[in-house]
Amino acid sequence: MSRGRALPGGFLIGCATAAHQVEGGIDNDWSRWVAADPSVVKDGSDATLAIDHFRRFRADLADLGVMGHSAHRFSIEWARVEPQPGVFDPEALRHYRGVVTACRAAGMEPYVTLQHFTLPVWLAERGGLTAPETPWLFARYAGACAEALGDAVRFWLTINEPAVLAAMGHLLGNWPPRQASPASFLGALRGLLLMHAAGSTAIHTVAAGHGWDAAVSLAHHERPLLPATGHLIDRAAAALPNWLFNRWFLEACVSGRVLPPVGAGELVPGLSGSLDYLGVNNYAHDSVHFDPRARRTLFARIDADPSLPHSSFGWAIDAQGFRKVLVDLWQRYRLPIHVSENGVADTDDELRPRFIIDHLNALLDAVDEGCDIRAYLHWTAWDNFEWDQGYTQHFGLIAVDRDTMQRTPKPSAELYARICRTGVVPRDV
Repeated sequence: MSRGRALPGGFLIGCATAAHQVEGGIDNDWSRWVAADPSVVKDGSDATLAIDHFRRFRADLADLGVMGHSAHRFSIEWARVEPQPGVFDPEALRHYRGVVTACRAAGMEPYVTLQHFTLPVWLAERGGLTAPETPWLFARYAGACAEALGDAVRFWLTINEPAVLAAMGHLLGNWPPRQASPASFLGALRGLLLMHAAGSTAIHTVAAGHGWDAAVSLAHHERPLLPATGHLIDRAAAALPNWLFNRWFLEACVSGRVLPPVGAGELVPGLSGSLDYLGVNNYAHDSVHFDPRARRTLFARIDADPSLPHSSFGWAIDAQGFRKVLVDLWQRYRLPIHVSENGVADTDDELRPRFIIDHLNALLDAVDEGCDIRAYLHWTAWDNFEWDQGYTQHFGLIAVDRDTMQRTPKPSAELYARICRTGVVPRDV
C-alpha cells in the first residue's frame, strides 16, 4: 500500500448490521409478509435462517475484533424482546446483553439500533407506524432495552432510515404493509417522528436515573436528489422529494415540531434536543427529471446518475458526493457525525477495495474542512439478506456460503482490517 493518511485520534471504525438480515429465526411483519408471498423477494428467498448470526454471534464478533474493528452496530429485534404486547422476554434481553458483552470482549464499541425496518406482528396488525399508540409502545420497548443494556451501551439509534421505511412501505408499496399513497407516506413519517421523540426520551430518562452516559441519534439516510439538468422544471421536480427524503426529519428534530407538509408545526414533547449526534447513512445520490407520469414520487423520475460508475445494485458511486454530504450536514446541524452506514454492492469484490479507500479519504477531506466526524461503520460485515433483493446483492466484507454458512473473508476484508489496525488510510489501492 502507498503511504497514507491517519484517522483522527479516538476515531471508531467497524461495521453495521441489522437483526432481520443476519440473525434468522425471527417472527415479525417482514417474515410473515414474505411467507405469504415469496415472489415479493427478488430471488424467492427469505430470512428464516439468514446467516445464522443469532447462534454464531460470539464467533462472528470475535472475528471482527481480530480484524481490528473498534466499533460494531447491530439492531435489537423488537419482535423477540416483546413477542406479545406488554410481555417482555427476559431470555431475548439476555441474548442482546450477550451481544453487547461480545462486542466489548472483542474491543468494539457497540452501537445499538432499536428499530431497523421491522415490527412485531401484533403491532403491525394494530396499524403499525400509523397507529396512535405506537410512539408510546415504542417508548416502553426502548425503556426496557435501556434498562437491560444501558450500563454497557453509550451509543443508541432509535430508528434506521425513517424516510426509507416510509417510502418503501407506504409510498412505493415495495415493503410491508405495502401501502402506496402520499397520504400513507406522510402518515408514516409522522408516526416515525413521534416514535423517535418518545424513544429518545425513554433512553435518556432511564440513563439519567442510573447515572449512565447515553448518546442518542437516528440513522438518517442522506441520498441527495439532484436535478438532472439546469432547467427550472427539473429543479422544481427535485425540490419537494429532496426536502421530504433528506431534510424533513432532521429539520423537525431541530425545531421540535411536525413540519409541513406532514403537519402544521405542532410541538412534539421530547423532539427538540433528541439528537446528541448525527448518525448518517450514505450510499449514493440520484438524478431527477420531471415526469408527469411519476405521480407516486411527486412527478420526479429518479435515476442513478449516468455520468458516474455504478455498483452491482445500479447505484452511482461518487466518493466526492459522500464528502459533500458530510460537509453539508455538518455545516447545517453542527452535530458530531458518526457514519452509521456506507458501502457498496459488489458481486465479485472488484469495486469494494477502491470504494473503501476513496470514501475514507473523502471522509478525511471533510475532516480537513472542519467537520467533526467520529466514526465510520461499513455496511456490512457479512453478505446477508438484503430485504426485497434477497441474497442477490453482496455488501459484505465476508462471504457466507448459503449451504454451509461458512464465512470466508474477501480481499477487501483484509484491506479494511489493515486500516482498522493501523488507523492509516492509504491514498490508493
